[in-house]
Amino acid sequence: MSNPKFRIYPSIGIARLGNGPAKKDEVIFSPEVPWENLFLTDQDYLTEDGLLKKQAQRFYIYECDRAGKPIRPIDPKDYDIKWTVEVANKKPFWYDFNNSLDLSILAKNQNLSPNFVKNKLAPGISAKRRNPNVLDQEPRNGGPNYRKELVNNPSPVSVSNRSKRKVITGQFPSSVHSSKSLLAETMNVSEQEVDLGTIEYDEGTLIFYGADGKSAALNPSDLNTDFADNSNWYDDICDGKVTATITYKNGKQKGKTVHLEDPLSAAWIATTPPDYAPQIQPISTMYDLIAGAANERYTPELSLVFPMFYRLYRMQWVNLGDFLAPSFRETIDQLIEEGKFKYIYQKTPAKEARAVRESIFKLFRNPDFPFNNEPIIPSNQTTDITNIGSGTDELLLPYYPGDGVDYPGSPAQWFAIPPILYQQLKNWRDGKFYTPSEFDFKNMDEMGAYYQSIFLKAAKNERKRPLLMTRAVLETLYGGGFHPGVELTWPMRHNLIYAENEMADRWVYEGKYNYSFYGLREVRINAASPEEQAEIFYNDFGFQMNPEDIRESMRPNNKKNWLWKITPGDMTKWMGIPWQSDAGSCQAVYVEKQYPIPSWWAANLPVHVLPEDSYYKLLDPNILPETKANIFANRLDWLHTANTGFIGYHAEGGYLNGLINMVYQWDKIGIVTGRKIDIPIETIPEIIYVAFNGKGSAQKSRLMTKAALPKQKAAKKTTGRRAKRKKRN
Repeated sequence: MSNPKFRIYPSIGIARLGNGPAKKDEVIFSPEVPWENLFLTDQDYLTEDGLLKKQAQRFYIYECDRAGKPIRPIDPKDYDIKWTVEVANKKPFWYDFNNSLDLSILAKNQNLSPNFVKNKLAPGISAKRRNPNVLDQEPRNGGPNYRKELVNNPSPVSVSNRSKRKVITGQFPSSVHSSKSLLAETMNVSEQEVDLGTIEYDEGTLIFYGADGKSAALNPSDLNTDFADNSNWYDDICDGKVTATITYKNGKQKGKTVHLEDPLSAAWIATTPPDYAPQIQPISTMYDLIAGAANERYTPELSLVFPMFYRLYRMQWVNLGDFLAPSFRETIDQLIEEGKFKYIYQKTPAKEARAVRESIFKLFRNPDFPFNNEPIIPSNQTTDITNIGSGTDELLLPYYPGDGVDYPGSPAQWFAIPPILYQQLKNWRDGKFYTPSEFDFKNMDEMGAYYQSIFLKAAKNERKRPLLMTRAVLETLYGGGFHPGVELTWPMRHNLIYAENEMADRWVYEGKYNYSFYGLREVRINAASPEEQAEIFYNDFGFQMNPEDIRESMRPNNKKNWLWKITPGDMTKWMGIPWQSDAGSCQAVYVEKQYPIPSWWAANLPVHVLPEDSYYKLLDPNILPETKANIFANRLDWLHTANTGFIGYHAEGGYLNGLINMVYQWDKIGIVTGRKIDIPIETIPEIIYVAFNGKGSAQKSRLMTKAALPKQKAAKKTTGRRAKRKKRN
């Protein structure tokens, strides 16, 4: 396939669900520059009516050079542009999620330790079809294939300057065979309208708005009682192709049409659950995972390590296990107090600096999983017996469950940063990095702001900006562990799913010093051609999907290789249904020790938060500083910001009511949002992240902050004068 003259960016886009309107002035857009939003304090993620804003994705068309590298966005004055989007939801059609099926396959990349397979740490578990009573009748008697109707696959939808906005009208069960759904007719139920999003032409660009977060059972008496697999249920998550047709308006090529439909020029869109903490990033991101899938080598450099440190440090805003002790935050703050923070980036004096790096390195779990004796995560299928001899080792970082959570006692119950990150952590420990001589940071936030400035400078380069768009999207997604995950899952860690996964630019920023951050990649989904799609769109593995099916599918000439030719709906079909069950299921994980408190994917689905009420008390000038320090340290279970009830880890009993309530309360749970606060208490930073929920809450916070700041500053000056008088006395 030749290098494309034009490409769509970002190459992978993410739109998130919300029940707010699909209007560009009432949504949040996916970030276009990595780290761009980390320190914003004026964002509102709720509408004035208290609705959860959608996160929309904007797509651009870029002209490329002969090597296929982007040069500049095209000017809509020069072209007639027609955008086309084809998406689907295949969740009810696909298989139950038990665990990641690639755990039984030796992967030749930097994402999975070979010990998973060699030591059978967490073998893949076979899975049966969702909705197993809906049968494929064609092989038996030539009758209709009812399972096809489990796929919500609207026709492709197009917009242009002449027709600027369209809803992607979907239906479940779908009407594949006639004007009515045979499945709905057989069940004596009505087809449900389940739209999958809205698209809009906007001055040559395309805006994709996620759907409204709708989910339900065809039979209203059916409850969602499982974290991922609920037959008879549907939701409005989707994914699919974004293509375009451009026609020259002027010059010698006037009237010439170019189709951006092949895998190297088209893009892919996926919709996902809301990101309830949009300014907090996962410790291991999808971008890290995609870089690991390519199996490349990197020159050791500080920017390969610090981002992971900073992401883990900021998890304190969404998870108690990362706020209290032991925690990475506690370790770093201790270094700051002792005047040793400089050894994060400084190599001299060698003995002291090496000791600090070694102590941090030892905190992290080895992704090779040498057999250890960390605490066991309980299962809902264990008998009541003490795990004699378990849990005698200290829990290592990160304090999150991993892919092997279904196997109590397996070291793979716990998440380890992928080998690509661990190798750079080793290099950092060994002093294999350089530091600009100007570095003089006092704390993590100073250093984080500096690295943010590098991304912002890089975005001024028009050739780098489109690649940064893709990276910015992928850095908001979790890159493991996968059970099944938050947005996209384990197939993403294998290069087979990409038509292209190449280093486009080794350096994110080049200046006096160069910064890699694992570079800028050209990443394109391995989309099926229209002919391939017509043949494989409804393919599956029969009644049961086995690890052996996945192993065979990875062989290029095997007939099962269709699994890696992606059609609409294939990226999200592995995820839980309805999405609310999985989103609410994975909260705190209680083991035998009180500290630390492990949790799941807190960067997107918080676990413990600073609630809105506490924020208003911090603004109150009449409350004593000592009391405010206690208020700040007192965190609330995230799900308790709405009336969901307790859910917690899905192996624990008594969480079913919470699962059910999550379907109706998902839009009322707090959105963790940055706010500036200036109070004379050393332990409270100037920017804090607060969980806001409810009508007018974000607007109220801004007004109260504006009113309170003068009083706080006056109090700060008074406190300073008192301290000086005390010192003189």
